Amino acid sequence: MTGRAQFIPALTKPYTYFSFYKEWKEKEGFWIRFIAILAVSGLLHALSFFAAYPSFKTISFVESAKLSGAEQELLRFFISLAGGAWGIIVPFLILQAGTLYLYVFFRDVGYKALFYVMSVVYVLFLIGLAFELPFQFATGAEEVVQPLGFGFTGVLFFKHGFWQELLNSINLFTVWGSVVIYFALRQLSFKAKSYCLAITICGSVFWIILYSLYAALVSGQLV
Repeated sequence: MTGRAQFIPALTKPYTYFSFYKEWKEKEGFWIRFIAILAVSGLLHALSFFAAYPSFKTISFVESAKLSGAEQELLRFFISLAGGAWGIIVPFLILQAGTLYLYVFFRDVGYKALFYVMSVVYVLFLIGLAFELPFQFATGAEEVVQPLGFGFTGVLFFKHGFWQELLNSINLFTVWGSVVIYFALRQLSFKAKSYCLAITICGSVFWIILYSLYAALVSGQLV
């Protein structure tokens, strides 16, 4: 049986979709969709860097350069270009890391199928980034609070650091992604439901904490 790789049904009805997916011997259309993911990721990251340029202007060596208006626009263009390139690299890093983690516990599913599951989840990351862009353009900030999560709670109760990043990482898209992974594993693996749930929760918590630590360290505001 041959089926088509489709991200929207996989996101909206993961339990039903992956029940069919495991029966398909051939999956058509994945690579064209994956290339589209890379293109959209590159575009959104380029726009994010473009929107955040006012925060880059405050960096000491940029201020000391005393650039003219035309030079600043050229610098903004190159920063956006670098952001676009980074947006194409990021999916490979995230997808490989997530797939390798799942593969340790679900070898019965296979690396290719797990990579597809992580690709579906990455689409949610892109949707979340798109929701943040208007706030970036409005504020010119490098990072903004995710509007569909607990980010505002972090801002209200924590001035700096790890806890603010942690709460900002707990949002509609991370929860949705965890649900997709859980239902996909339930359908694709022979492992018990409790095992699939435990690995999904532990993985989600681990990556959220790891990212929060990284973001806090980069900003110099761990505490």
